[in-house]
Amino acid sequence: MSAIASLTVVPRDSIIELARLARTSPSSFRAYLAEHGSRARQEYDWSGYCMLYVLTYLQERGIDLEPPEFNAESEAINSAYGLTTLITPALGLSEQLDPSAHREEELVAHFEEMGVDFEESGTAGRDTLRLLRDSISDLRDDQVLLINIG
Repeated sequence: MSAIASLTVVPRDSIIELARLARTSPSSFRAYLAEHGSRARQEYDWSGYCMLYVLTYLQERGIDLEPPEFNAESEAINSAYGLTTLITPALGLSEQLDPSAHREEELVAHFEEMGVDFEESGTAGRDTLRLLRDSISDLRDDQVLLINIG
C-alpha cells in the first residue's frame, strides 16, 4: 500500500475559494491551501488506503462525514487534488466515531471486502477512527478538516 492520507485544517470561509482555484489552477490551489491551511494536530501513520477503507466503512453504516452544503466544492477539489473529503464539526459525530462503538471484527471484515487482508487491519481501523474522532473534536465551528488521499 503506497497512498498517503494527509489531514489539513482550513478556514471554513476558504472552501469556496479553494474550489474555484481547483477548477481554474491546480497549482494556485496547492499554494492557497499551503498558505491558509494548517496540519491537523495528529499525523496519520497508516497507509492512505486504510483511511479510504475506514471512510467507506463509515459511509456504509450511514455515518456521513461530509456536509451536503459542500458537495459542489468537494467535487471541484476532488478533480484537482485527488480523493478529498471535507468534514465539519457536527453534533454527535464524535460519539459515532468512537472506536469502542465499532467492533474490530467488522473493521477487519470490511478491509477484507476491499481486498486487503493484513494482520493489523483491525488496529489500523480503530486507530483511524480515533484519529478522525480526535481531529474533528479539535475543530472550531469556523474550520473544516480536509482529508486528502493520494
